[in-house]
Amino acid sequence: MGLIPDETIAEIRTRADIVSVIGQHVQLKRAGRNWKGLCPFHGEKSPSFNVAADKGFFYCFGCHKKGDVFTFVMELQGKSFIEAAESLAALCGVEIPETTSSPEFARARGERTHMLEINRLATQFFVETLAGKQGEPGRAYLAKRAVNDATRDAFQLGYAPADWQLLHDFLKAKRVDLELAVRLGLIARRPNSNGYYDRFRERLQCPIALPGNEIAGFSGRLVVEAPKDGPSGAKYINSPESTVYKKSRLLFGLAQAREAMRIKGRAVLVEGNFDVVSMHQAGFTETVAPLGTALTADQVELLRRLSNEVILFYDGDRAGRSATRNALELLVAAEIPVRIAWRPQGDSQTLEGQDPDSLLRAGLDVGQMLDRARDGIEHYAFEVWSAARDSSDARSRALEDIARLAVKIANPTRREVITASLATAMDLDAGIVKRAISRASAPAVHRAAPRHDEAVAAAPTARVHGPPPLSHELKLLALMADHPSLLATTQANKAFSLLTDDRLRDMYSAALAGASLAELAADRLPPDAVTDLLSGTYLQHPKPEAVLDAKLRELQIVATTRRKNELERQLAQAKKLGDTDRVLSLTLEVMNTRKQVD
Repeated sequence: MGLIPDETIAEIRTRADIVSVIGQHVQLKRAGRNWKGLCPFHGEKSPSFNVAADKGFFYCFGCHKKGDVFTFVMELQGKSFIEAAESLAALCGVEIPETTSSPEFARARGERTHMLEINRLATQFFVETLAGKQGEPGRAYLAKRAVNDATRDAFQLGYAPADWQLLHDFLKAKRVDLELAVRLGLIARRPNSNGYYDRFRERLQCPIALPGNEIAGFSGRLVVEAPKDGPSGAKYINSPESTVYKKSRLLFGLAQAREAMRIKGRAVLVEGNFDVVSMHQAGFTETVAPLGTALTADQVELLRRLSNEVILFYDGDRAGRSATRNALELLVAAEIPVRIAWRPQGDSQTLEGQDPDSLLRAGLDVGQMLDRARDGIEHYAFEVWSAARDSSDARSRALEDIARLAVKIANPTRREVITASLATAMDLDAGIVKRAISRASAPAVHRAAPRHDEAVAAAPTARVHGPPPLSHELKLLALMADHPSLLATTQANKAFSLLTDDRLRDMYSAALAGASLAELAADRLPPDAVTDLLSGTYLQHPKPEAVLDAKLRELQIVATTRRKNELERQLAQAKKLGDTDRVLSLTLEVMNTRKQVD
């Protein structure tokens, strides 16, 4: 293009180690004089992607992509030649001399470059604010989470102040395109007047970094205690989808975790941003997280290319177990070796429901939990089967759930081994487990009814529809039936964790995996409940997200009330027994719970 001198291009090509550059995106292993790995440009299970370090060249025998280090960056990240050259120059310390600007140069940089520059400036603003007088609430929050300065700097954590337009003024002074800043979700137009206001306020800002340390977007965590009115009062708000921010294709912490993932050959997958931050600070720098939603196929592909195995270390509550199940299914289907972090049996108040960040701050041995992680399918099957206890109906559903997961195993030999192992663990005839897996692999409309001997062995009592579900829980599923896009949202996952009806929980999990709620309802619910579920009540509602928020609040109130009643029952029993210590502990819990309900 003539905008970067030829001698500078040559210097970048000489100094940019192609193995190191590609190794940030693909796990490479030496093969003689060359390196091999799974091709990042097409899905494959056997490595056909070759890198010749001495020639500075790559070639895939599968899809026939080829080129040098510039080509790789352009193809993988969708950059122009100039953008790729600038990225590589920054990586290997080559200074690009300034050249005369031209329309061609401006077009080459394009909208993507301008957006990344705006995000860079916003990151600078948030970091400087955190360090200054107005950043005290953010620093206090980090101190409460025990995040040290080195970790803060590694993740470029910052703070968005309470002021409504400080970021706007900062960006305006830098002469950036404010409309692009709107599209990036940094500022928003005032609804009833001219001008803009800052979208992130009173939030600890977590930048989402791309492989070249460019900032694609932000996740802002509210640090004030009192909830705010309106959408801005949500615990987390994130950047909207844009040219540079595609949350389904990104993982939080990946830019910081790549090297550790390459060295350790594994990725640890957690749920939240601060789980990632705390895990990195504790030395588990191979840790990453999805961006506020359920794990996606694109994210799984990233993990497949960059690690030999994945350890799931999600929260220990019901929502975390559900997220583990969904992630497990995707990882098994992608043939990625997956394990689930082991949690020691102990004080339920210490371990039950705790996230990795809380476990670390409690001083527990997280390293041991990772080192003793169990095979994903076997661990999940053991948990589900144990939870079914002696209920025949629950055991039947548990077997079906386990079968739906096991059917994702593509390798027939591994499936047979797992089947035999599961049958032994569940104390069932292997034939019963095999037939359950076979039924799970058939389309739902063609599945045969269970054989009589299986029904007797796994669920002696024939399954019936049972009583109608609770109205407020059924309405949540009705909303999902009318607006399936809500299924994978964070709010929906939270609501799912509060469902008490096993039928509705199973339906939600199956729908999240792609099943039809209509078909599921007909099989699991009484006719009147099916009619209510499929009535289309919410089809025309203009703001289904707001309905979901309202239903989540309703479920939370019901759950808290139920918890309060149970605590009051335990308190009365403790008083009868004269257990003074327990009476004091329960009294405090009852008081706190009543505050949440009132």
